[in-house]
Amino acid sequence: MSVQKRKPRIAVTGPDKSGFTAWFFTSLNVRLAGGEPVRVQPSTFDGEIDYDGIIIGGGSDIHPENFEKEPAPKAKRDSGLRLKELLLYPMELLSALSGKGAYDKPRDEMEIQFIDYALDNNKPILGICRGHQLLNARLGGSMYESTMPLLEHNLRIRSPFPRKKVIYTKDDSLISKIAGDDPIKVNAIHSQAVAKTGDEMEVTAKEKAGINQVIESKNNQKVLGVQWHPEYLFYMHVHRRIFEWLIHKAKNEKKESV
Repeated sequence: MSVQKRKPRIAVTGPDKSGFTAWFFTSLNVRLAGGEPVRVQPSTFDGEIDYDGIIIGGGSDIHPENFEKEPAPKAKRDSGLRLKELLLYPMELLSALSGKGAYDKPRDEMEIQFIDYALDNNKPILGICRGHQLLNARLGGSMYESTMPLLEHNLRIRSPFPRKKVIYTKDDSLISKIAGDDPIKVNAIHSQAVAKTGDEMEVTAKEKAGINQVIESKNNQKVLGVQWHPEYLFYMHVHRRIFEWLIHKAKNEKKESV
């Protein structure tokens, strides 16, 4: 096969333990968009980072050593509201029963290498949930360790289905060019959130409760982070467009390097 016809190779980072479901759906979206997904895990990572595009996936919380904690008031939430969350959203109940998940420092260190490489070499990069947070943290941004203080009297939604609505906070943003002008319906599988943005980054979409949902570079159309999991919403074209954007940028990158 000629170099010109080769599909862009997209690194998709993930954990050693579990993570297969996220990999399956992410790789499906990459293939649907015309790319070749390559699964990258800490135990099998051989140091190769020269891909046409990079996806930093979701998963466990980032280790506190790798982000700046944003101060937040202690959450004071009604017990009835908490009970309602547990009953309405089974994932919230499972999370409460399992307790705080273990950190994955080897994964942090591996993904930081990919983030640095992408930024230094102008490679397209997409951060999803945890990846969105780590991308911002690596650029000097801060993070809320819990979304509870931000939610106040709003339910914390934890579901792979589209149960939230994201509103743009800036005209002519990258995410609006990708997804269109209408508010986006998204899912939520996270307990932490981006606070202050990193160097040259800006928030371009939020949800009703004020949680930052999209970050993008002020000067680079190849850097994007989303707080939700678009890979699980492949049946909605608006979310597939995010992967189509990444593959489009990766194809251009590949052509430029030939």
